[in-house]
Amino acid sequence: MEARKLSKLTERFGGAVRQRRKAHGMTQAALGDAVGLSEEWVRRIERGTGAPSFDTLEALAVAFHCTVADLFAPMSERDVASARIETLLSSVPDDDLPWMEELIRVAARRSTRHNP
Repeated sequence: MEARKLSKLTERFGGAVRQRRKAHGMTQAALGDAVGLSEEWVRRIERGTGAPSFDTLEALAVAFHCTVADLFAPMSERDVASARIETLLSSVPDDDLPWMEELIRVAARRSTRHNP
């Protein structure tokens, strides 16, 4: 039997969760582990066939470093890029962070000169 959609809101919410999960480089299983859900529940939320509890909303916001309200809207291209950069930086040793920050600073200055 095919699971039915709960509402357009749950469908949009699920899409936003999927987008954030992918932007953070997480699998459905990894997200489930991070928020205390099974991989199947994560799939249901992303498909819009399962509605999260308030506790799950809070756990998702913590996992994605955002507010609960942010979970209900798609991410902008800038937010997606920021999440990907944050994920990449999480595996960089602390000693390397200063030069990586400088690299980003130089790239940002260059970008503003070429795109006034």
